[in-house]
Amino acid sequence: MTTYNVMKHEGFTFEALQKAWLIFPITYIIAMIVEWFFVGKTAIALIHKFVKEEDPLPKKILISALCFVTQMVLIMSTICSLLFTEFNSDWVMNWLASIPKNFAMAYPLQVIIAGPLVGITFRKLFPVDTII
Repeated sequence: MTTYNVMKHEGFTFEALQKAWLIFPITYIIAMIVEWFFVGKTAIALIHKFVKEEDPLPKKILISALCFVTQMVLIMSTICSLLFTEFNSDWVMNWLASIPKNFAMAYPLQVIIAGPLVGITFRKLFPVDTII
């Protein structure tokens, strides 16, 4: 998402890619802190309200991703706008416009690529019934 946002603002250039690479560690640390201390707890609570044990797996996956991604997009769009964009008369409008664009990128990325990739990786590392 860092690379996407930098290139969205600065264009698809080598300099934009360098900038994204340099700020990635900062945004990664911020994202981990936000998810660990804030989003994780509220997302789990929301998931338990919307998903029942007998619901089909696709519904569980989609609702879970929605609960996490929505909060992360709102919080990280705000934090990154505060940190990496200059304040001017258009700041609020640019921030508000970034939220649906970031969601439109993050939700499919989570559902189609990141979620399955992590699921496959962990299932290979920890086969079913091998974890205590």
